[in-house]
Amino acid sequence: MEGLLAALGHEIQDADEGKSTEHIHFDLRRSRSRRVINLGMVDPKAEELDLCIAGRDFTIKQSPGVLQSKREGGTTGAAVWRACVVFAEWIATPKNCLFQHGLLEPNSVAIELGSGISGLVPSVLSLRVKRILATDQQYALKLLQENIATNRPVSKGRSSSQKASKANWGAGNIELAALDWETDDIAAFLRRYGLEDGVDVVMACDCIYNYALIDPLVQTCVDVCKARSACKVSNQTPPKPSMCIIAQQLRQPDVFEQWLEMFLVHFRVWRVPDKMLTEALREGSGFVLHIGVLRER
Repeated sequence: MEGLLAALGHEIQDADEGKSTEHIHFDLRRSRSRRVINLGMVDPKAEELDLCIAGRDFTIKQSPGVLQSKREGGTTGAAVWRACVVFAEWIATPKNCLFQHGLLEPNSVAIELGSGISGLVPSVLSLRVKRILATDQQYALKLLQENIATNRPVSKGRSSSQKASKANWGAGNIELAALDWETDDIAAFLRRYGLEDGVDVVMACDCIYNYALIDPLVQTCVDVCKARSACKVSNQTPPKPSMCIIAQQLRQPDVFEQWLEMFLVHFRVWRVPDKMLTEALREGSGFVLHIGVLRER
């Protein structure tokens, strides 16, 4: 991990520094124009989207009806967000910094918070790690399950019609789980899925779009990362700390600043520099990627 942290460069020391740094400064004209375009969703009216991630074609079903409903607890997980697409492209790159520096490897375990319905991140990451747990509220899981099943790679001896079989959607290393940041006991949740010793990486894509979500999301990140920091393996080298990766589209400066202030209370934080990013995530793209490591108490 130390190799990656050194490569990331300057550590953000406080929220004032982080929010005023030139490479995460909000260009209001750019921010306004991006907000007008579907708030950051790829196409909220489409029932189906065709996307290409790292040379692999995906057909993703959405739920415009749910998105436009007044469901209590929110509906944003019913559509595909641009931040999820560009993050999936980044994590799929062969020279991704997390793999180059050994933070992720074939035996790694990852968890995604707020997966939504696309399944893009778990689908591409599952080809490179041992296990990934994709989580969201219960309403999103049915369509998430269907999209992962539909877009599973076709292996030899398996026809394209078998590709979408719901009967074997769960085969392999992707698991789905309902998780409510505001009400669930995270330690109990991790035990239920055999993750009481924590995970290698916690990921969240575009989950911070209003003030109410900041506290529960940050606390969930803390609680998941605490499991690894509390893990002690007898007669073995202690496992490396969990790493928290947050991808965001820059929309509202005040929301971003409040999130950063709270995140810094619990985590050491770095902004991933352009040299480690794909073009779609670099400065001026309207997106930003941060890495956090839980502070030692």
